[in-house]
Amino acid sequence: MEDNQDKSEFEADEPLTSYLPPGFTGDYGAEEPAAPEPEDHGWVSWTALRVSMGRVPLWLLCALVPTVLAAILTLPWYGWFEGALDHSYAPGSQAASLDVNFRTDHAGELGVLRQSTGRLTAGLAFLMFLFGIFAAGGWLQVFLERTEGHSVNRFFYGGARYFWRFFRVFLAVMVLLGAGGFLIFGDLWNEHVLERLFDLKGGDLVNAPNELLARRLTWLQDGLFLVWFAAVLTWADFVRTRLAYLQSRAVSWAGLASLFTILFRPIATLRPMLALLFCELVVVLGLGKLSAWLNHGFGPDSGLDRVWTLFAIGIVVLLWRTIVRAARYHACVQVTRTIVEPLGVDDPWENTVGGPGGPRYPVGEEDFGITL
Repeated sequence: MEDNQDKSEFEADEPLTSYLPPGFTGDYGAEEPAAPEPEDHGWVSWTALRVSMGRVPLWLLCALVPTVLAAILTLPWYGWFEGALDHSYAPGSQAASLDVNFRTDHAGELGVLRQSTGRLTAGLAFLMFLFGIFAAGGWLQVFLERTEGHSVNRFFYGGARYFWRFFRVFLAVMVLLGAGGFLIFGDLWNEHVLERLFDLKGGDLVNAPNELLARRLTWLQDGLFLVWFAAVLTWADFVRTRLAYLQSRAVSWAGLASLFTILFRPIATLRPMLALLFCELVVVLGLGKLSAWLNHGFGPDSGLDRVWTLFAIGIVVLLWRTIVRAARYHACVQVTRTIVEPLGVDDPWENTVGGPGGPRYPVGEEDFGITL
């Protein structure tokens, strides 16, 4: 009975399914072992989307948090506009857009409102960063265990378990993005690219011989930073996955190992990420076009149905991006399981001989000859 109690305490404190080899079902001798999460050997991106969409409580929870934070931010604006528009303007005159008269009459008040809500926005954005770090640990805990049931509990457990490790990954991401921005948009770019390579005086786009060249150079800068931004975020996803898969705390070593994994296995690591990015862009851009069309057609005669339609489109986009974000972690888990060798437990009886239930002797030592 004591053995069973010790075993249950061990299981609750340190679930082994997060770092044992694939195929382990989490059966610790219980009467009803947990069923493995359904996976197949098809497209990695499709499997990731299918499994992530099946975790309905989790992606609803992850989408609820930014929705609540956004609602908190809108309350000061809603209260101010309700007081500013009440009995001051004709009904519907400011529905499509705020005209020049409104902006002039309330320029000072709008400036104060933007400044006050700007500080609130910064605080809520930082909270969203922290929740993103927490959610990363939760998703990886659920996907690495490959078990069914109690997914919300395991999500919170994983978020707390890996939070500080992933927080250090977040700091590394901020440093890398800052370095990329400094190299691409800083003085080094102006001096070595614009001034020396394109012969622009002072490294200023104003001195470009034509507008087309200036526009293309701007696109080049934005494109380079976009590629750098995507590469850093993809690298960070694989770093988090490796840390959770191997139960490691060495963020620097996991970062270097993940970098070389991506460099030497680019197809296996980047193809599912690009496929998921394509799926995300198709839905987001399609709904974005619909939202823009509805917004441009907004006028004094438009009813609340158009407003609620725009709100529903925003919620659908948020839910879809949350699902795709979870699918990226699942894809990283699949790729990591295929490429990275898991850290198993050393067998203490390896290279030993002995009868069943009796003493065992290491091969090659003095006792080995006695047993023979």
